[in-house]
Amino acid sequence: MTSHNRTNTFSVPAVLISVFVCLFVAGHFLSPASARGATMYVKKAKTKMTEKQSARSRTVKILGKGTPVKVLKKTRKFFKVSADGKTGWIFKFRLTAKAPAGSSQDEDFLDTLGGEQRMAAKESASGSSIRGLSPTAEKHARKKGTSRESIDGVKQMEKIKVSDQELDRFLEEGALGEYGQ
Repeated sequence: MTSHNRTNTFSVPAVLISVFVCLFVAGHFLSPASARGATMYVKKAKTKMTEKQSARSRTVKILGKGTPVKVLKKTRKFFKVSADGKTGWIFKFRLTAKAPAGSSQDEDFLDTLGGEQRMAAKESASGSSIRGLSPTAEKHARKKGTSRESIDGVKQMEKIKVSDQELDRFLEEGALGEYGQ
């Protein structure tokens, strides 16, 4: 009789895939958003709570930035929530697990894009990748030989105003955000 010397071996890709799947599943089920009854907060002023899981659905209530909501149900794109005695659906990217800094009257850069006020991108408190032309950046651009027309073009773009209705129509027509398929 011959004995075979066997060692247990694992393929590195199989182990990595298994670890990734376990972390993904654990992250999904342990995240605050997945816990039924968890409290989340509205990220953006003028967030719509709708009757159904659709941005085109009737608006039940408009919520301010920082409003706490209780998560009742979670779907792929929307969370069913209750707040201020009302129940409805909110697009998942309008909510956060941590209360945002400031009050519901504060507005971030995206609010400015959707509102009537004017604000230069350089004044944005958000961590977005959109940047305006700060005095330092303008000075650097001039040193690098950037044309006056280009600098003026950026300054003109910073002055553009977009109403809430125009922004909503743009999102709907482009099937973006909560209107996405």
